[in-house]
Amino acid sequence: MQGTDVEGLLKAGLEALTQGNTVSALSYFEKALNIEKRPVIYSYYAFCIAKERGQVSKAISLCKEAIEKEPSNSVHYLNLGRIYLVDNKKEEAIKTFRAGLNYEVNPLIVDELNKLGPRKPPIIPFLKRSNPINKYLGIVLRTKNWLKKLYTLPSLLLAITVAAFLFLLYSEKHKVSFPPSEVRRTDTVTFPPSEAEHTVSPPSPEAEHTVLPPLPEVRHKTPVEAKHDTLHTLELITEDTTWVLITIDDMESKEMLLFQGDRIKLSAKKDFSLKIGNAGGIKLIFDGKEIGPLGEEDQVVTLKLPPPTTSTSDTLKSNTETE
Repeated sequence: MQGTDVEGLLKAGLEALTQGNTVSALSYFEKALNIEKRPVIYSYYAFCIAKERGQVSKAISLCKEAIEKEPSNSVHYLNLGRIYLVDNKKEEAIKTFRAGLNYEVNPLIVDELNKLGPRKPPIIPFLKRSNPINKYLGIVLRTKNWLKKLYTLPSLLLAITVAAFLFLLYSEKHKVSFPPSEVRRTDTVTFPPSEAEHTVSPPSPEAEHTVLPPLPEVRHKTPVEAKHDTLHTLELITEDTTWVLITIDDMESKEMLLFQGDRIKLSAKKDFSLKIGNAGGIKLIFDGKEIGPLGEEDQVVTLKLPPPTTSTSDTLKSNTETE
């Protein structure tokens, strides 16, 4: 009888939560915990107390305990990510949501990520997102208090100056230089003086038997053709609803929820890194050749194209075993 009561209270709490009535949901989850202490009930209860009572630290602790007991349950990552959003920690929330998608494609997590929208590019593009300068500039630009922005303006200018100096230093280190001997070297060909420059005189007996040395062989250098960067192309064709995370050249990340019949074409100078939530619902065509099969339906796979050393099939196999 108790089990039935718990299931009913849990169901009622989830319905209230879906309707946005967090207060009623909190009441149902508290009653359910008095009967049976399950990780999933604690997880939803934690989100409710964070939103309604402001007990963020306690809520985070309860969700992390639930994750330790059930690490593959994406519901705990969903609630923990929502708690981080209540505490205005967007980056932590995004990391938590993506960690939950590593175990299963939870539509509620995908909806939360779509609400947050794609991540903005770093303030200084040639520095990594994790660079302290980009982090500091992001904090400053997110500040709503204009007075604080005014106070931090000198620091902002200093940070931009340091970033520009680092960029120039990086460019100087990667300049291509050639030794002077290779740049200035030329082949000099010496020809014997022409007959028109000398007075014609009758040949002497010794000159009749003189053998002139052969002319030196003239060799022409063939210019080395410059190597041009070739673009890699990737086409995604979805046959079923699929969540995809794509990183292009280790810089630009795109997160998409694709539906049946969608076709997307992308290009990269170096490579693509992909995480696919439904391996059986998508086809990949890389540089004009179809890659596959990727995996089963609802199977999460990660792969890199082109693969560093191994073949594409081996890469898919190893990535699938890792998941």
